[in-house]
Amino acid sequence: MKPGWQEQLTTSPEETIMAGKDFARYVEVGDVIALDGELASGKTTFMKGVALGLGYTGRVTSPTFTLINEYQGISPIIHIDCYRESSLRRWIKLGLQEYFGKPNIVFVEWAELIRAILPDSVIELEFENSDLTKRKIKIK
Repeated sequence: MKPGWQEQLTTSPEETIMAGKDFARYVEVGDVIALDGELASGKTTFMKGVALGLGYTGRVTSPTFTLINEYQGISPIIHIDCYRESSLRRWIKLGLQEYFGKPNIVFVEWAELIRAILPDSVIELEFENSDLTKRKIKIK
């Protein structure tokens, strides 16, 4: 990831999307980004902006039930959600680690559940919400 991205405070879904779009300017092919935060803290909304910023104009949805969504932007964007599946064995059988080290940009929601199989170079973003409208997004 290129240096320079600053912590963001957003007060609406639209601002959270714009924060994601801004963040996209700093990511690089090969990056693995952990998106950690409570339920409804803005992770998927942020991903909508990231995808836009990386050239994907289609629909971005939460992969909570599909586990992995793939989008084609300036490079493959891999959007993973570990909320419903925290078994490391299952993720390994699904081939999750094959996404790392390839010409992808990988985003993992609920990454703390599979931390043991993530690369050491993972970039950690923390999402905090102080109420239903305010979100703080920062690099850990």
